[in-house]
Amino acid sequence: MVDSLFADVSEYQVPVDDSYPYQIFSLRSNDGTYQDHNFYQNYAWAAAAADAGRIACFIVYLYWRPNWLDTVDTHRAMIGQAGGPHPKMISMVDVEAGGNPGGDQSDGINRAYWRLVDWLGSTLRVIGYANRADFNGMWRVRPDGLRVIAAGYGSNPNLPGQIAHQYTDGRGYGGGLPEGAPPFGNCDMNSADGSSPEDFADACGVGDVAPDPVADMWVDFMGIGGNGWPQLAGHTLVDGVASVGHKLGIPGFSVPPGPTQVPLPRDTEARIRAEWIQLRGARGAGWPQCGGLSVVDAIAAIGQKLGIDGFEPPSR
Repeated sequence: MVDSLFADVSEYQVPVDDSYPYQIFSLRSNDGTYQDHNFYQNYAWAAAAADAGRIACFIVYLYWRPNWLDTVDTHRAMIGQAGGPHPKMISMVDVEAGGNPGGDQSDGINRAYWRLVDWLGSTLRVIGYANRADFNGMWRVRPDGLRVIAAGYGSNPNLPGQIAHQYTDGRGYGGGLPEGAPPFGNCDMNSADGSSPEDFADACGVGDVAPDPVADMWVDFMGIGGNGWPQLAGHTLVDGVASVGHKLGIPGFSVPPGPTQVPLPRDTEARIRAEWIQLRGARGAGWPQCGGLSVVDAIAAIGQKLGIDGFEPPSR
């Protein structure tokens, strides 16, 4: 059975370099609004290593604080300044009691989780971290299907949804497993038990396999985070088609208003319905910006305008 080890680091360690031996890597972006001093250097290395195939994926984590909106937006802004979410990047919500109020913090933690999901357009790309006490005490109500890295030094917590185990903080809890990794020395270490790096990436929605094709299809229509596609001038697929038709002077096609963020629907049934609407229009009546046509028929009208043989929208 394959187990994949990886380090979890922040500014308390030296920045990563090519001596790092593992194929998964985890780095901190922020603690609340505090920005980790090594983030940009660590992120640049991780993105380049993922591009080169040196690592299968990497995790960027935020330390959750009650000002969850500022915490998430700091995380997003820092990643944006570093070039945006890399296709192999996973966001993680680090839930710990240290410095936080006692009791159930599920509402704020879940709001942080869903804001990240809305941004990345995938529930699989957002994971959690907690030890057993904080998982059961601070995060009592959790999103369905949540995947977590569980901290347990000297024993495996086996939490619901666990995809990896943080087995040591570098102070002797490894039971024969490494207590750290180059170039950091001793540090927090994790094991994705029973998973290859590629398996771990797949499970977190950033591998070569699409484990959540319904969510992926929604992203194809709406863009990452529901923000449209940069290559379509920030438009969704439907609005991009409408813009092309308008440029060609097709009657009824209009330039849609500026892009607005549309959140990822919370469950599979809602996502399927949203995708049907994207194809057919509200209530199946076509899209106003496409002259009342569905996406398929709008493309047919564009093809006809361009003189492509066989392209012809249906008569009304």
